[in-house]
Amino acid sequence: MTWFTTDKPEVFRSEAGAFLAAHPDLHTMLLSGLDTIEQLRSGGGTPSAVLGWWREPDETATTAAFVWMPPHLLTSSRLSPVAATHLAGLLATRAQPFTQLLVDDSSVRAFSEAWQSATGSTPKSGPHLRLYRLDQLVRPGVAPPGAPRTATAGDRALLHDWCTRFVTEAGSLGADLDTFIDERIGRGGWRLWTVEDEPVAMAAMTSVVAGTARLTPVYTPPDHRGRGYGSAVTAAVSQAARDAGAEHVLLFTDLANPTSNSVYQRIGYSPVSDYRILAP
Repeated sequence: MTWFTTDKPEVFRSEAGAFLAAHPDLHTMLLSGLDTIEQLRSGGGTPSAVLGWWREPDETATTAAFVWMPPHLLTSSRLSPVAATHLAGLLATRAQPFTQLLVDDSSVRAFSEAWQSATGSTPKSGPHLRLYRLDQLVRPGVAPPGAPRTATAGDRALLHDWCTRFVTEAGSLGADLDTFIDERIGRGGWRLWTVEDEPVAMAAMTSVVAGTARLTPVYTPPDHRGRGYGSAVTAAVSQAARDAGAEHVLLFTDLANPTSNSVYQRIGYSPVSDYRILAP
């Protein structure tokens, strides 16, 4: 039993692609992370990558995987206790340590205990997240004033400002901010809710990968909250994701924010699984 690693996306796809595609909703972060690495490299970039897959003894099927673009978030599939233990050992011996790990609730304890055994320190538990999937989109019963529009390069300064505020409130987006913003502008992935031509809320979606798209981020500035703009822009970008061909439209919420969790459920999202972010 062992983890295999590579920095070559094509090798990783051949070894772990079928495993990821079997449950694209649960593996949305790995799929979009892999797609980001491939897109950056096809554009001439040289992003670092550590891509891993796990196999049990005498088995040929991959049963766990992770995608990591140091120094950003490392995202893992569900881990068996043995896979979690070996992953902790693998990461503890790397010269460049991970800064954050996203893993489902069922894997947290085994990894934390193994990390403490390997390093002598207990990993810090960060936000408790819930993954939601869109069932049937339900438009807000009372629509707020305004309308959605696709953000363009002329909105870049606004998007940068609001993304910076989002990161301050909710945590890292897991990627270089400028690259994150520009990639979504380039393919029309941003939506702004505007009232009399003034933007009052924003939302964005990832590209469609393996039939999935994920909404991130969704943000309304404090002085515009409580008016339904967040629900409206989320519904707009959810429809855009469906129109782009996404079978699974997904998003993460922080369980410490009951308002956002209730908003997403009202417009048609249902819980899939819970996750934790761990830091060494």
